[in-house]
Amino acid sequence: MSEDETPSISYLLDSNTPPKPVEIPVVEGRICELEVELERHRAILSPVRRVPREVLGHIFTFLDPYEHEEKVRNAVGRADFVSLPLSCVCKLWREATLVTHELWTGLKIRPRHTLESLESVEAWFSRAGSLPRRLPYQGWNLRDGEASTNISRQSCSCGSSNAWTWTRRGPGSCLLAASVLPQLLTNGPRLDHLTLMCANTVCFGHFLDTMDALRQISTTPGSRPWDTLRSLSVKFQNTILLPDPQLGHIIVTHLERLPVVESLEVHIPSSSSVFETGFDTSHLELNILPNLLERLTTFEICCSWAGPHILKLLRHCSNIETLTINYGSSGDSPLRNMGGHALIQHYRTAPLVLAKLRTLRTRRARHLSFLYFLEAPQLVNLDIGIFSHENGLNGYDLLLPFQSFRDRSGFTQSLRTFQLRACFIDAGQLFPIISNLTGLTTLTLDNVKVEMDRLWKKFKDRDAAAQRGYGDLSFSNLEKLEILQHPPGCQLEPIVDYIKERGPSLKFQLITSYKIPEHRVLSEEDVRQSLRFSLSGVQASIVLSI
Repeated sequence: MSEDETPSISYLLDSNTPPKPVEIPVVEGRICELEVELERHRAILSPVRRVPREVLGHIFTFLDPYEHEEKVRNAVGRADFVSLPLSCVCKLWREATLVTHELWTGLKIRPRHTLESLESVEAWFSRAGSLPRRLPYQGWNLRDGEASTNISRQSCSCGSSNAWTWTRRGPGSCLLAASVLPQLLTNGPRLDHLTLMCANTVCFGHFLDTMDALRQISTTPGSRPWDTLRSLSVKFQNTILLPDPQLGHIIVTHLERLPVVESLEVHIPSSSSVFETGFDTSHLELNILPNLLERLTTFEICCSWAGPHILKLLRHCSNIETLTINYGSSGDSPLRNMGGHALIQHYRTAPLVLAKLRTLRTRRARHLSFLYFLEAPQLVNLDIGIFSHENGLNGYDLLLPFQSFRDRSGFTQSLRTFQLRACFIDAGQLFPIISNLTGLTTLTLDNVKVEMDRLWKKFKDRDAAAQRGYGDLSFSNLEKLEILQHPPGCQLEPIVDYIKERGPSLKFQLITSYKIPEHRVLSEEDVRQSLRFSLSGVQASIVLSI
């Protein structure tokens, strides 16, 4: 039936006359049209329409994906803002993404981003306004399927054939030197932080040479973005040995050409992954200049080469406030069998004083013997990550160096946070470490395998003695206790029983998580009810392990 032949139903609206069979589909169709129109009118009144674009933009800042440990957008995240789906929902959402500076402060680039990408990178950062900008470069290799100016190359060829030939290779054969990065750091926008993941030290040298050449022809007045960085991270996947007539072989890291920054992170590959077995690394030099080290307030060094390399650097770090010492994937001990070294002997008798150090972190250390050579009178936060020991830590690995460091630094009452991660330790060694830190407000045991029954019984015995007038009660200042990534078989009962016995004298937040689902674990509600009935002041929560 054509539109002109559609029967009129207007007379039905003002009467009780039943519709004819031919009129029923017409009425049903009209109802559907009205429902659609009703929803369109309701949408006009939707609260979402009244949300300011600034609020929408703030919501968008919580969207993933970010790159791991870098607050920057990866390729998927960039597509969300530039093409799909956010900017295509509506005009308001597109405007919200464009005016929210936080969304544009970080950008990750790769070797495939050559000089042709300069304008798009500058356009991205121009939307960040005056906020600090972050730029990581991932140059260790090209991922499968990524486009490149030379599709056959899946990694940088710098130093890949023979150490003797690297000096004859021009920067043009280097993926890092041929990328957009040298131009960005010479003539681009000002940056706050840069992460450089270089294929090797030769590649890094070619990158610096290219920037020096660009500087000679630069038309941009003032300092380069490279020279005004506040924070810098340089990570080498490999190092290249070069022949030396006196020392046999040396390494040219080019780290002496780093700009002066406030925060520095340097990752050197482990000797076992780079050098032949038995190669002596103690004579190699990292060559970070003292004037840079003296300016640092934050420093992370990853180096497991045998020798006092880290101590040589730290003696210049007079203003360091946050220090992270990382021993890399191998967990090798740089000071093993180095007792005869003159610098080791010197600092053993007169420890190196880091007068402004407030936060000390270690990662993947087999033992903490380096603590014998340090003193940190202002330490507030101590975060210890251990390389996993199958047979557990002995006293020489952790307890004795920790006690020596603690007593020499005098932070028994001033240390506020203590975190121990990824280790297998006897309760008899862990107890004297944490029980004497009377000023703790946060205690974290993350993936720590320890006999919980024995550990918390020791705290019960200590508190019983304190109630008889011998010493102080444990955890008098504690605000948060984290028992994270509980190993299989470990239970919460010993901790809960201890808290129940203490009653209302404890007032902290208990946060726990398990490595794998456990059938016998106490549920969060069970723990809460148990503590509530005991009149405890502790608030408990069980979270999922990440």
